[in-house]
Amino acid sequence: MSALRLLVAGLLVLGFAVGVRADDKKADIDKDKLLGTWEVVKADDGPPPGTVVEFAKDGKLKVTHKKDGKDETLEGTYKIDGDKLSVVLKMGDKEEKHSVTIKKLTATEMVAENDKGKAAEFKKKK
Repeated sequence: MSALRLLVAGLLVLGFAVGVRADDKKADIDKDKLLGTWEVVKADDGPPPGTVVEFAKDGKLKVTHKKDGKDETLEGTYKIDGDKLSVVLKMGDKEEKHSVTIKKLTATEMVAENDKGKAAEFKKKK
């Protein structure tokens, strides 16, 4: 379970965080572009390529990855405020909360960098 927790935390931290100077204006994320299924295609550290994150319109989230050759899925919720993404994942009877910042989001790709400079790239699945 600890490896799974590390994978999910890495996904969220690497997948969506970026440092922003205090005087920079927060960019609003187009929520419609975020909706759908995203696959990790490249990551400096954290979630392996092939990890899938699904953002539903109702604020629910699913993260699917391979563990011991089998698909494993975690569920949770998310909220967007400007360029900030807050996620709560359910891991058994516990919840893990993460707040991150989206760096780039288009209709087909998402690129993010955590506060330690580690980047991850996602492609939207059809």
